[in-house]
Amino acid sequence: MGKIIAVAQHKGGTGKTTTCINLGASLCDMGKTVLIVDLDPQASFTVSMGVNPLQVEKSIHQVLVDPNVDIGSAILRRPTLNFFIVPSHVDLALAESELAGRIGREKILHKKLALVKKDFDYIFIDCPPTLGILVVNALAAADSVLIPMQCEPLTLYGVKHLLQVINLVREDVNRDLKIEGVLRTMYDRRTKLSQEVSESIQQTFGNLVCSTIIYRHVKFAEGPIHEIPINFYASKSPGADEYRNLAEELLTHESRKV
Repeated sequence: MGKIIAVAQHKGGTGKTTTCINLGASLCDMGKTVLIVDLDPQASFTVSMGVNPLQVEKSIHQVLVDPNVDIGSAILRRPTLNFFIVPSHVDLALAESELAGRIGREKILHKKLALVKKDFDYIFIDCPPTLGILVVNALAAADSVLIPMQCEPLTLYGVKHLLQVINLVREDVNRDLKIEGVLRTMYDRRTKLSQEVSESIQQTFGNLVCSTIIYRHVKFAEGPIHEIPINFYASKSPGADEYRNLAEELLTHESRKV
């Protein structure tokens, strides 16, 4: 039985998609089978994997709004990669209103993923930077949530709202939801500010903070151009090493319910 991890953060630009891509690829290199679900209407993950979201036959949007579409029919495999994806589509932005009157709408993704969970070691859900029905669906389906936090000012503000939603989801729809970890991203070695924010994150979240830090690297920005994870086009780079370290950390620690 696989493990479902929602990669979520209320604030945009924190490295959610970069983490899904490169952590997923690192786990594949370690022999794990990985599925990544693009739950963001912006479809950044989908595009970064070389898939045109406007040309896919089925996307996560249809999976969520059409009871007759199972998630297995929307899974794609990139020929040169070891992991599988469920692409997004711009129409996913309409899901909020389309699901408004649906009974049990918070658990649609949970029910759909339950049918394929046994086929993968890890399923990652790349969440949108919102706290609406899509994120609630992700948290209801997940075993744990990984929270990327950039080492920049105001980063703690957004995560407090996310933690409130996590607690509400635990109360109402997923009492077993755990915290996989708080991941410090975009750490700039050149600035004292990054160090101060990193220390603040450590003080605030304690043992929830991942030991691995993802630093700011130009190589990450090149990912969408190459349409492959960093361990394919820059396997010996520090960024690739950092995500390999994160994968090792994920494999060796237990998620926590805090």
